[in-house]
Amino acid sequence: MSFFNSLGFSITYFLFTFFAIQAALVIAWQHWQRNLSLSARRLAIAFGAILLLRLIGFGYVAAMQSGDARLTWELGLGSASMAVLAWGLSPYFKEKTLFANLFILISFGIVGVLLALPAFGAPSLAADYGLLTFTMLVGALLIVSMLTKLSDAQPFAVVATAVLLAGAGIEMAIGDGDIPVYTRISEIVAYVLFSAAVYQDFLDMLDIRSKTLLNLRETSEEQIEGLTGLFEATGSIVSSLQLPDVLDGAVKAVVRALNVDQSAIALFEDSAHTVLRMTASYNPQRRGSGDAVTFPISEQPALKHALERVRQVEINKGYQNPQVQFLFAMMGSPSDAGPLVVQPLVVAGKPIGALVVGNAQSKRPFSSTELQLIETMSTQIAVAINNARKHQELLQKSQKLVFTLRNQEKETSRQTAALESELKKAHQENNQMAQRLYEQETLARKSQKELTEYQQQVQQLSQQLKMAQVRYDEVTAKHSQLISVTQSHKKQLAKLKMAQDEIAELRAQLEEMALEAGEAKKLSEALAAAQQRSRKLARALKANKLKLQQQSVVPADAFSADSQAWENLSCGVLVSDAKGAINRVNTATSQLFSLSGSQLIGKPLDELVPDDAWRKAVRRVAAAEVPLATTALKMDDRMVKATISPITDPANGTVTGNVVILYDATDEFETQHARDEFIASLAQELRTPMTSIIGYVDLLLGESVGVIGKMQRKFLQRVKANVERMDGLLNDLIGIAAIDAGQLQLNPAPLNIAKIIESAVVNAKAQLEEKEIQLKIDLPAQMPIVEADAVSMQQVVVNLLNNATLCTPVGGDITISATVTNSNLNAVSLDEEEQWLRVAVTDSGGGIAEKDIDRVFDRFYKADNPLIQGLGETGVGLSIVKHIIEAHGGEVWFETEMGRGTTFYFAMPVIDTVNDPWEEVDVPPLDLNPEG
Repeated sequence: MSFFNSLGFSITYFLFTFFAIQAALVIAWQHWQRNLSLSARRLAIAFGAILLLRLIGFGYVAAMQSGDARLTWELGLGSASMAVLAWGLSPYFKEKTLFANLFILISFGIVGVLLALPAFGAPSLAADYGLLTFTMLVGALLIVSMLTKLSDAQPFAVVATAVLLAGAGIEMAIGDGDIPVYTRISEIVAYVLFSAAVYQDFLDMLDIRSKTLLNLRETSEEQIEGLTGLFEATGSIVSSLQLPDVLDGAVKAVVRALNVDQSAIALFEDSAHTVLRMTASYNPQRRGSGDAVTFPISEQPALKHALERVRQVEINKGYQNPQVQFLFAMMGSPSDAGPLVVQPLVVAGKPIGALVVGNAQSKRPFSSTELQLIETMSTQIAVAINNARKHQELLQKSQKLVFTLRNQEKETSRQTAALESELKKAHQENNQMAQRLYEQETLARKSQKELTEYQQQVQQLSQQLKMAQVRYDEVTAKHSQLISVTQSHKKQLAKLKMAQDEIAELRAQLEEMALEAGEAKKLSEALAAAQQRSRKLARALKANKLKLQQQSVVPADAFSADSQAWENLSCGVLVSDAKGAINRVNTATSQLFSLSGSQLIGKPLDELVPDDAWRKAVRRVAAAEVPLATTALKMDDRMVKATISPITDPANGTVTGNVVILYDATDEFETQHARDEFIASLAQELRTPMTSIIGYVDLLLGESVGVIGKMQRKFLQRVKANVERMDGLLNDLIGIAAIDAGQLQLNPAPLNIAKIIESAVVNAKAQLEEKEIQLKIDLPAQMPIVEADAVSMQQVVVNLLNNATLCTPVGGDITISATVTNSNLNAVSLDEEEQWLRVAVTDSGGGIAEKDIDRVFDRFYKADNPLIQGLGETGVGLSIVKHIIEAHGGEVWFETEMGRGTTFYFAMPVIDTVNDPWEEVDVPPLDLNPEG
């Protein structure tokens, strides 16, 4: 050890490590200048920093006199160098620059703190051990990081770091003296290996560049030709925003650009991505019209593999199998098959369909350049399809907006004209009444005037009569004239009285009309209030009736201490006190739980079984939320049904405890589960061949395998229609099976019901037109958002609209409306302050008879006539509607009137979340009745 402590070894160590670090720096610098590699630049910075640290540190150590201080500073120099090596060599720090810079700053801070410990009175040995420990931790971190991404040059760096770790460990274990001998020896070996690692990285980069240049020269000519065709094809793909034009232009562009025999595009038909539709194909040698064909993805392994893994699939051999021949038949080559390429069409990382390219006639395999061009063109095609779909959606929304505005203008004009007509009529009536009143007042004034004149004449005649005594002869002569005047006066008085009577009668009529109008208004308001109260009373009566039917309160004396009859029951019985502690059990209960009565007595009732449904049922009965609760318990390999009911005191009606009835229902549950699984499995098995039948029928209708006649086409269309109806029935059957098996899965998300209604109306457009049904839609301008599963809500609206269509006669009316209210108007127990969206579907059928009202939502109803009068089906779809709405926390009900029709309602709670920016745009609902 005397040699290692000598001055000559120290000089050799300093020079050897200096030149090794300098060599690594020069190699990394040249590598950076030649290849502009970021990794080489990072290595050059790292070794330059280490070289600078060595120069500064060695000069500072040489100037020190104290042996302990020199040892501490030399160990600190090694720790700082190890931190810089980790910054430059770690693959993780190459990807995370911010974390790398934070790491180097924190490391230098730790080394600085450890070097300053002796200045604050700490022993030098503690600082030395701290620096060696820090060096070993950083070295271990660097080795683990390099082993995760090991390249050709990394083994040298891993071995070099391991040597530095070994030197630090040996120094910590047996090192003594003023010089870190073992650390120096490890650094001499390690920095030589670091130089070799940098040189190996430089050689690997030169080898990669030479191979790249060679491959580039071999493929440049072929790529230039392909790029020329790609530019031409891209122009034809993006030349239009109409989806059919984009699809047709895309398949033709692929054939012309790649000089292949045929190409086609298949897009997903359903949201579950299980069915594809061949929407466009191009084959210069096609026979037949080439209509679109639908087929399940499960029958095409190549398409399924490509779309599930979002990767290109090439078939150069084995293309004589039926699945590949079916693809070529859809592309117009029913008898030929050849090499095939399936390229997924991807938008935002998700496949929307596939591009299929084939050489059925030439049998020419595809080159690597062609495969790359197909992948590049698929990206352009996917973007063009997505843009065309967005353009189509915007166009449809703008058309609906213009159409709705036009209808609103027409409706406003019509209402304005009607109001003007009514106002004009009212003015005419007022003018007539005023005219009549004026005539009567004029006649009264005239009569009054005549009466006054007649009175004056009477006075004059009286005076003349007094004077007539002396002029009796003159009076006698004028006697006849006086008689006539008196008669005329009587007639005028009679006319005046008649006019006054007529005026009084008219005023009485006006007052009576005003009173009748006020009384009619009050009666109308009273009638509306009475109808509202009657509906509330009917709902409350129905709820009370159901509550009385479910009420199962047990008298307290039925389970008194001296009652022994229940000990002989075959079913289990548990009795708890008012606090929920078990105080009595019978023998059957002990056998069910495999516990003795003493072990059961005293336990809390809600902790008897570790099951959430059991605890919830016990707590609901204890809180008097329900009068009776029933739940199922799984005990080992058995299923037990439990019914929980409160025990009441007959004297005062207070609850003194609970009683639980238990019985083994294993066979019942197994039978029910087996039946549900069989129905679901059978329905799923039937769906696959039905989808295949539809696909083959579409293939025949498209004349891809031969020309068909008019009668054959008619029969095939009937086959397709019946198979699609069977598919709808299977959907109902699968839904019922899922509900019965407890497998109804919901994925709630913020949802706009208006979009669901529009989609359902579009799907039912053919049925509505066939029966000439007028559809009216009345939705709020700002449709609120609910939290629901989109697929399930689509099934709810489709089933309600289908039921209304089936039971509405030809030429009838259907109305879909929605309102926002603080209550669903049917369940009085709900929170009155909560916002609810209520949707109503009204038909114009004959209504539902009173005897059938209680079984509208029943399914599989069996009777002499299974159809309910006023409904369009047996209740299967309506039963699914009820289960789905109630699973969402909503409610469904209906109102009916014989001879008028039925209205089905469902209510959903409103949320305040809006994730779709289109929800903030006032887009009116779809209206299929342009004539209002």
